[in-house]
Amino acid sequence: MTAPVLVQGSLGLERPPGQLLAVKHKRAVEDDDTSLRLSATPWYSGSSSEGNMATIAAANLSYTKVRALDMRRTVCFQPVSALEVHGPHLPIGMDYFMARWMAEETGRRFAEAHADWTVVQLPPLPLGTDELPLAGSMNASQRTVYGAVTAHGRSLARAGYRYIVLTNGHGGPRHAAALEHACLKISKRYGVQMFTPCALVLHRIIRGARNETVESLLGRPLTDAEKRGLFNGEHAGSWETSFMLADRPELVEPCYRDLQLDGPPAFKPLTTIGERVVQWRTRHGSDAAKLRETVDSLSKSIGWLLNAHYGYGGPSVTYAGDPSIASAEIGKAFREVMVRDCLEVVEAVTAGKMQAREVRSIASDHAIIQPHFWERVGLVAAAVLALLVL
Repeated sequence: MTAPVLVQGSLGLERPPGQLLAVKHKRAVEDDDTSLRLSATPWYSGSSSEGNMATIAAANLSYTKVRALDMRRTVCFQPVSALEVHGPHLPIGMDYFMARWMAEETGRRFAEAHADWTVVQLPPLPLGTDELPLAGSMNASQRTVYGAVTAHGRSLARAGYRYIVLTNGHGGPRHAAALEHACLKISKRYGVQMFTPCALVLHRIIRGARNETVESLLGRPLTDAEKRGLFNGEHAGSWETSFMLADRPELVEPCYRDLQLDGPPAFKPLTTIGERVVQWRTRHGSDAAKLRETVDSLSKSIGWLLNAHYGYGGPSVTYAGDPSIASAEIGKAFREVMVRDCLEVVEAVTAGKMQAREVRSIASDHAIIQPHFWERVGLVAAAVLALLVL
């Protein structure tokens, strides 16, 4: 989860107290949490059956079984996140683990709540862009990510799947834009519902919009130190470190306790230009809050790349936030809020209360980070030059 992706959304995700799923989710946190633990076995270990609940590993299906699925009541999950350096203390598979876990746990709960539906789990796609360029990270171009996800979506749509959920643990702006653009394209072209709710879900948590729920799950208020650490950026910071402490503590290096609040340097030229544009829009009566957040995210992303390659802004920065205040307790609450909200979106789409195109982040709103943007700019520039020459 690199520099936080900035998200908007109009869907009210909270259910009124007392509804069935809220009761189930509360019980899950109060139990020993074994149902939430990320399986250490290879993905995906197999199918399960509890009563009428059906969760199937796509790799185990035969052609005959795929054709036999009732696609009107089948939802498939596709995790998409690469390996990336996450500080000196977390495994490089952090985003990969989170994407996989969200697919597995959201799918499990959906199947449990909907006995007449089938959940198909696809193997994770270890691919991403805007990865921190340090030893261990696996980075692909945005075009590659967009092309691969589009190809996967096309194959799934042609196979008959109508509901396709991408899960993602990486917050790189161009990564989120590639996934969302691919989802929109496949949904429009094939008349299916392909969407990725994770940026929407993660942003609400990281920006503090789910504080009350987190505190309710903890059974206490967050301390001032926890608030400072949790809401000052996130990449291998308090949230992600807590996630791993709750799930696979053996993969967390003990040095996390000694790390202090840190983050990438902002790219000053972009910050300066962006602030001027924000001020201009504000003077003309426009709401520039989203633009300011986008500029902040992009300037830190660029600054981080320059820091990793050329030492821009000082010594290499490998994390953002404050890992030292992390705890398994916070990690359990974090995961519970994530899966509740992810499930809420999946249920809204499968019930027809929300369209896939509505599940989007602010990464979809700004042309400059969209797939093929610079190619189109180049074509327009070439056409204009040709007209001038002729």
